Amino acid sequence: MIINAMEKIMLDLLDEYKDKLQLTCTCNECMDDIIALTLNNVQPRYVTNKEKIMYIKASYVDKQEMTSLVVKLAECAKIVSDRPLCKTYQKRVDANEMSYL
Repeated sequence: MIINAMEKIMLDLLDEYKDKLQLTCTCNECMDDIIALTLNNVQPRYVTNKEKIMYIKASYVDKQEMTSLVVKLAECAKIVSDRPLCKTYQKRVDANEMSYL
C-alpha cells in the first residue's frame, strides 16, 4: 500500500488548529476542501505503510518546516472559508436571507 504521509500530517494539523483558523464552516465537505487544497500545495511524501508516517513527521520537527506547513494550511483554510461551496453553508445563508424578508 502506498500512502501520502502528508495527508495524515495535514489532517493532524487541521485538527490541532481548526479552532484558531476562524473557519466560516466546519462541515466535513469544507474540511475535505481545505485538506485537498493544502495537499495540492505541498510536496507529497510517500511511504509504504502507516508506521513509516512518523519518520516523515519527524522530519518536520524543525520549527521552520512545521511553520511553513501551518502557513499553507491557514492560507488554504482562508480560501475555502471565504467562499464555502458546501450545501451546509448554503442552507444557512438561505435561511438567514429569509429572515430579512
